This record gives sequence, structure tokens and C-alpha cells, in this order.
Amino acid sequence: MSCAIIEKEIPLLSGKKLHEITLSNGILTIVVHNFGARLHKIFTPDRNGQFENILLSRDNPDTYEKDSGYYGLICGPVAGRIARAAYDDIKFEANEGRNLLHSGEKSWERQFWNYKTYQNEHAVGIELTLTDTISGFPGPIQAKVRYELSENRLKVDLTGLSNSDTLFNPAWHPYFNLTADHENTLGHILNVPCDRVVEADDENIPTGKLLDVTNTPYDLRQDTTIEQIQEKLSVGFDNCFVFPEHLAEKNLTLSDRISGRKLTCVTDRQAVVIYTATNPEQNSTIAGRKMTSNRGIAIEFQELPDAVHHSEWKSIRLPAGESRTFSTTYTFSVE
Repeated sequence: MSCAIIEKEIPLLSGKKLHEITLSNGILTIVVHNFGARLHKIFTPDRNGQFENILLSRDNPDTYEKDSGYYGLICGPVAGRIARAAYDDIKFEANEGRNLLHSGEKSWERQFWNYKTYQNEHAVGIELTLTDTISGFPGPIQAKVRYELSENRLKVDLTGLSNSDTLFNPAWHPYFNLTADHENTLGHILNVPCDRVVEADDENIPTGKLLDVTNTPYDLRQDTTIEQIQEKLSVGFDNCFVFPEHLAEKNLTLSDRISGRKLTCVTDRQAVVIYTATNPEQNSTIAGRKMTSNRGIAIEFQELPDAVHHSEWKSIRLPAGESRTFSTTYTFSVE
């Protein structure tokens, strides 16, 4: 296996320096930033062997601190929303209406991480670490993110260990466009074996009900294009889909007929948030153009959102001294 690791510093207007690390195994190439543990770009071949970036990636590093789209970031310690920006006797500063989104303005995606690269006979990767004392969650929390390339696979591991009882439900937040941004994602095909979707209110806060997807626009158990979804649901998706508990392999596939690219994900997470970005934020500049509708699809594997307020769901509480790791593998192929 032929591996390459390239590191460079990017000066920021704040006077700080961003570290950009490029890793390649000859089959896949990824670009990682130590601010927010961001996986910035993924280069994969199309059916003609053309290597292109299939992630939406913000252009200007000086805008990363106010990245309202969360492009490629690690959202943590808790991804998604926490109702009323509080749980138990812990209170946060609300950053979306009266609720907390993606752990707020001092979350993991707003901090610089330490990192080290590695390679062996079978893989090349990067391990990023953070001691979180400022997010407002009890801790300190020792966080670790590992991105590893092996053949045509990318494995993402998220680990947490805290000195105090805390919450742990992080998620990687990539926006995929398998055409490499040459076209929008309306022709992308989804197949997801989830049988339930989380019901949410007008603030996108879970009500506690898990709804059967049968005979609804949320049934993705057969190949379905984004365009077909929006013919039934004009606003698209910003929803959490729940995998059946008995499922031997929790998976998701995303494919594109134009490029021939196919992404197959296998996870140990309980659920996946799918955001079609039908009505996205429009402040970000991506590849020289402002963000537009259906330009990418965000796929975020996680546990159920706001689970801390629903005792009937699997707990996201992390006891002091107990390490927890979540893993998802992304396999890239062509058809």
C-alpha cells in the first residue's frame, strides 16, 4: 500500500494557525483540519477513474468559527438538539431559539484539537484528541476522533471518557455530493432500512413518539431518489431515522447514476439524521459559490436526539470513568 501524509499550516486572521493534514492510501484521499476535528474533503474516483472531492467544503478558513452549516465537523459532546437548553440542573446558553443545537458555541466543533498521524501495513490514519473543559457539559471530557483509511474504506471512531457523569452523543456532520458538486443531489438514490422516524414538533424537538414509516415519505427501505422524496415532501428531510433493534447490520447506501459513485455505510449507532439541505443556510461559500438548495445531503449517525429528556429511550449518559466508542465505516465503490 502506497501511503502519503502531508501537513501544512494555514494562518488565520485571528493570529492562530490551522493545521491541515492530507492522508492518502492510493485509493482514497482525505483532508482533515484540527479545528473542529473537521474532515474537510474526501477524494474518490468516479466510474471513469476521475478523482474528485465528494464533500461540500467551505472555502474560507477564517469563517470556520461561525460555521452555521457544520460542514464536515464533529458535533459534540452531544449532536442534535437539547430541549430548553437544559437537563437535570445543567443549563446552557441557547443557540437555536430556546434550545441547544450541537452543544452550542463552545462545543467540540469550535475548539482546536491535538493530533497525531500513523500508518501501518494496512492503514493510514489520524487520531485527534481534545480535553473539553469549556463546552458547559460536566467533565473534563477526554474526546478522541480517529479517521482511518484502509483500501476503499474510511472508518470513523468517536470516543469519550469523562471525570464526571456527563452526556455523550457525538456525530460527524458531512454533506455528500457524489457528483463532486457538478450537479445537485436530487438524482441521488437513498436506501435505508430504518422502520421508524422520530416525531418532532415545530422546533424540531422530539415529542417522544417513534412513527412507523410504512406508506409515508419517510420509507426509504427501497431505492428512493431525493427528487422522489421532495415530490411527496416539498421541504425535504431534516429527520432522525431509527434502525430496527433486531437488525444484524445497520447500514445505509447513497448512490449516483451520473458519476457511478456509491457510498455504503455500516454503523453501530442507533439512528441516522438525514438532512437534504432543501432549505439550507446560505452564508457559506462552497467552491466559489454560495450554498444553494439540494447541493449536498448531510448524513449524521448518532443516538436518538434529546434522549436525556426521554427515559424510555436508550440513555446517552456517560458515567464517570467509563469509556465509550462509536464506530461507522464508509465504503466507496463505483457501479
